[in-house]
Amino acid sequence: MSDVLLIHAPIILYRDKSEIEQFRWHGGDERSYQPFGILYLAACLEKASHSVTIMDVAPEGKTLEDILLEIDMIKPKVIGISSMTTSIPSAVALAQSIKQKYGNSIPVGLGGVHLCCDPTFLERFKMFDFGVVGEGEKTFINIVGRIKKGERISGTFQGEITEDLDDIPFPARHLMNSKIYLREEQLKFEVPAAGIMGSRGCPYHCSFCCIPSIGRRVRIRSAKNVIDEMESIYDTCRGFYSFVDDCFTISKEHTLSFCQEIINRKLDAKWIISTRANTMDEEVAKALARAGCTDVYFGVESGNERVRNEVIKKQATDKQIARAIAVCKKERILTNLFLMVGFPGETKKEMMDTTRIGNKMGADMIGIHITMPLPGTEIFNYCVKNKIIHEDIIDRYARGEMGRGFRDVWPLFVPEGYTLKDLIDIKKKTYMNFYLSPAWILRRIKTWFLIPNKFKEDIKLFKIALHVFATGGTKGQLS
Repeated sequence: MSDVLLIHAPIILYRDKSEIEQFRWHGGDERSYQPFGILYLAACLEKASHSVTIMDVAPEGKTLEDILLEIDMIKPKVIGISSMTTSIPSAVALAQSIKQKYGNSIPVGLGGVHLCCDPTFLERFKMFDFGVVGEGEKTFINIVGRIKKGERISGTFQGEITEDLDDIPFPARHLMNSKIYLREEQLKFEVPAAGIMGSRGCPYHCSFCCIPSIGRRVRIRSAKNVIDEMESIYDTCRGFYSFVDDCFTISKEHTLSFCQEIINRKLDAKWIISTRANTMDEEVAKALARAGCTDVYFGVESGNERVRNEVIKKQATDKQIARAIAVCKKERILTNLFLMVGFPGETKKEMMDTTRIGNKMGADMIGIHITMPLPGTEIFNYCVKNKIIHEDIIDRYARGEMGRGFRDVWPLFVPEGYTLKDLIDIKKKTYMNFYLSPAWILRRIKTWFLIPNKFKEDIKLFKIALHVFATGGTKGQLS
């Protein structure tokens, strides 16, 4: 028995095992990321003397029947469901099933990114008793305590921000099987990568991103606190970590301090980060390399400065991107670019700039996607205002009226004068121009000698490229 059952909702809630196997056979996978929100929530609940069970439905391969049977065994006093927009139909269907079977005997709450972007959601979906918007650690613990005392809770609550992130206990990884998270980095070290969250918040306001709706206020954990966590799970991940911070190098002072602390402790770690090009310089790159950083993912988005800065509001110049990649290459840090096509007012020439930027800058890897107007983003609001999509799309998707599987049914943004096929062709062309270019092949062969296990990773990359070429990467997407 547990006081609280925390469920990470899957994109698709399956009725039987055969559906899951078919999904994975066709290239689907929801195993990649540990659900940090509920892992932190569980740790705080345990610290407050509440017993907790965690269920990550997709990687555990659970069906709706499995979930309900487990609820019978656990007999929780409260159920909390965490959901992004992608998985909100599953969260709704699961909450409905729980209510149908247990009535009001088990309160069901909703949290996660979707509710942050759509805080009135519970007014329209009554199968949830309560919801928490924003950071839930303090607020949810208070709710659980009140429910255990017999109080009936309803409504949407604003989460209380934790100013000092060092006060939050490490994620409750002991409640989960880390081996179910199969990331690409596993090919290097034959173990699951350990995700680490070193900060919360992002001060920027990119038009495609929902972070401004969730929390722009940046708070950074101390270097000591983060490295204490890294050391505590070192044996589990064999020293390989993946930081999930939105912008790891947002504070140069903190980055240098963090790297020096790793060096001082002689921690033999390999780790990857995501960041912005305008926060990278030679001093930072040198410190990252000395401390074990192997890969940096840059959110470049567009190869055209006008689109990048005026439409996306990225505020990063070509010169800054070129410098960031150059200083990383000098330190033998592999560089990866996140790219997107399909923005309001984007021209064919500007899209072509995006197809070329990977080779132009000498990046080691790229990934490109067609823009999706997600709730909580400026682009979503633009689409609703201009009647490109109807404002009831969230509710229709949540009720399952649009079909199953987010990527198969949620609309992509197609600029005026173009078709979806045009964008898919541009996406294919971008991958082909980059990964089949003599310059990239030569760079990659050199990398194989420096990092032998990169060869295994490239075999998987080649399979992904074939999939994207065949499908455009819009259905059952792997890229």
